[in-house]
Amino acid sequence: MIADTPPLALDTVVFARGLRLLGTGRGRPSFGPIDLDILPGEIFVIVGRAGSGKTALIESLVGLRPVSAEQLNVCGADPRTFAPAVKQRIGVAPSGTNVERHFTVEEALDFFGALYERRLGTASLLDMMDLQPFRHRPAETLPPAVAQRFSLALALVNDPVVLFADDPTRDLDPDSARRVWHLLRTRRDDGRTSVITTNHLEEAERLGDRIAVLDEGRLVDVDTPAGWLRRARAPVRVVFDLPRPEIDLDVLGQLDGAVGAAHRRGDTYAVSSNHGFATMRALIRLLDQHQATPRSLAMHHPSFEDVFFELAPGPRTP
Repeated sequence: MIADTPPLALDTVVFARGLRLLGTGRGRPSFGPIDLDILPGEIFVIVGRAGSGKTALIESLVGLRPVSAEQLNVCGADPRTFAPAVKQRIGVAPSGTNVERHFTVEEALDFFGALYERRLGTASLLDMMDLQPFRHRPAETLPPAVAQRFSLALALVNDPVVLFADDPTRDLDPDSARRVWHLLRTRRDDGRTSVITTNHLEEAERLGDRIAVLDEGRLVDVDTPAGWLRRARAPVRVVFDLPRPEIDLDVLGQLDGAVGAAHRRGDTYAVSSNHGFATMRALIRLLDQHQATPRSLAMHHPSFEDVFFELAPGPRTP
């Protein structure tokens, strides 16, 4: 059961201007300057290649990394000098969980829950993250997938207004990952915010209300999934399956809106287009002229993955 802690009455729950990571050097990630506005009641996803600064950014926002910033505010206070009241309102699920002493899962949830004024019950957390079978097991002996769920349970012990989670579906099977997705969406519906990183671009597109793209420590931009897709430079593809008659690829390449050469693999044809519907109409007319009925006909738009690799090309070679 979710506690009754009301969300903060703020226009932004995370506000950063000119944020830079300090103390970087050889082999250490860096980023900045970065400007961020993260809103109440959204799932905010940070993506980027390994070493782009995703984890460092999360840790900086919760006061675990030394940073400089013109302005930095998380839940109403600067994380570099977090007030105890603000600590009560955030939860942090790092990429790895280190629980001191030899706590069992249940003991750890009880212990850390006692540190907060408001908290979720241990039984609720065990049910929420499917940890009941492991409640009496020492936390340090948990397999990776269970340890990941346990890390999230610890971060949720105070039902935080803002949850910061570093790759929360890492090591999880599809059912457990879906459970985490449902949890994050339920939090959003309750007006709470979740700031997560992920290495799975499809997950970011399906789950995120807004997505921040990092490229070698540089914030490319922040946008909604639909907004990112509107930036795609890659053409759409009109694809159809036709055993016979054969269609001349040169003719397909000259359809309205078509760009480049058409391709065929087996019975499947593909035509790239800058004007998908115009190409689709022209193709239907062409098929009608040949008295041909395709087994399937579809238009494939660029995905967020396509846009990501266009706008975040990764390491530059000299």
